[in-house]
Amino acid sequence: MSAAALPDALAYTPAQAAASVSISKPTLYRWMNEPGFPVARIGGCVRIPVDAFRVWLNKRTEDNTT
Repeated sequence: MSAAALPDALAYTPAQAAASVSISKPTLYRWMNEPGFPVARIGGCVRIPVDAFRVWLNKRTEDNTT
């Protein structure tokens, strides 16, 4: 299932988050280990809050352009 198919989703699975920005799952998992990456662990599930992920990506982009 693509991330585009979930326009109202509050959180992504790691696979959905990776697909939403066209990166591999291993890259997403590497990002998940970076300080400040927005990840919620609920029981045995890992979710990435959509809005926080967008903020994190925007901040990362700003940091790389300076």
